[in-house]
Amino acid sequence: MLSYQHVYHAGNHADVLKHITLMSMLKKLTVKSKPMFYLDTHAGSGVYHLNSEQALKNSEANTGIKNLNDSANHLEGLIADYLTVVAPYQQSSQYPGSPMIADELLRDHDTAFACELHPQAFNELQSNSKHSIIKAQNRNGFEALKAMLPPSPNRGMVLIDPPYENAEEYTQVLEQMKVAVKRWPIGSYAIWYPLLSPQRVDYKSGEIVANPKAKLSKLMLASLAELPVKSVLNVYFSPSSPSPNTGMYGSGMCILNPPWQLAEELEELIQQLCSCLSGDANEYCGVSWLKTEAQK
Repeated sequence: MLSYQHVYHAGNHADVLKHITLMSMLKKLTVKSKPMFYLDTHAGSGVYHLNSEQALKNSEANTGIKNLNDSANHLEGLIADYLTVVAPYQQSSQYPGSPMIADELLRDHDTAFACELHPQAFNELQSNSKHSIIKAQNRNGFEALKAMLPPSPNRGMVLIDPPYENAEEYTQVLEQMKVAVKRWPIGSYAIWYPLLSPQRVDYKSGEIVANPKAKLSKLMLASLAELPVKSVLNVYFSPSSPSPNTGMYGSGMCILNPPWQLAEELEELIQQLCSCLSGDANEYCGVSWLKTEAQK
């Protein structure tokens, strides 16, 4: 959606989960020397200023990267690698988006595209990725998905990270994935989704009302698990419990055709995130298989 601006949410708990998962996938996909393909369908600006008026409005980075920084000396593995990647940006109160995270792990012989439709965000993405392997494109990411698959080289991954401002976007993701896996059944797909509280505060009346979008992620996950792919992995993390005042209390990544042993690595990640960020919300954090190769 053209009204969405990620700077309001940059560096929050959802970004932490999404970007560390992305790093884990790219690390595994780049173990082999063969070139790979990477596509980011909803790339955003690439870099965000955490001291900007927009980022400070709700200070969402306090639920993610800023809180993690306080525990940096005690972290290892994936989280330590992630903090090393974001550290140069943190020195100037910035936070890297997924295109810049990906650029840190991709090689010169890989092919990488990042799509952004919002005019201002695209201009910033184009500037921020000028000296990277990322090729910025001012186009609808779902249209690019159709146009580029199957890719060359014929191995790699797609990151799909829509804002889900409208209920229709959940259905749109599913419909686009049906086409994508038909065209490129061996590709790895990482789909971010929000976890929304069942109830919310109505901003006009101040009353607590039902949140009609709260169940949509669960329904989308069930449908994604039915797609004709070998396996579907789900990783989810929440720094707090559902609450009418919280809105998005957590998020997850649904991964189709995950790289080998990704689940084991993400289980360790979730354990560390829970110890650092989740407080009393551990029951809303975890890693689970929605589909395995044996269930195909």
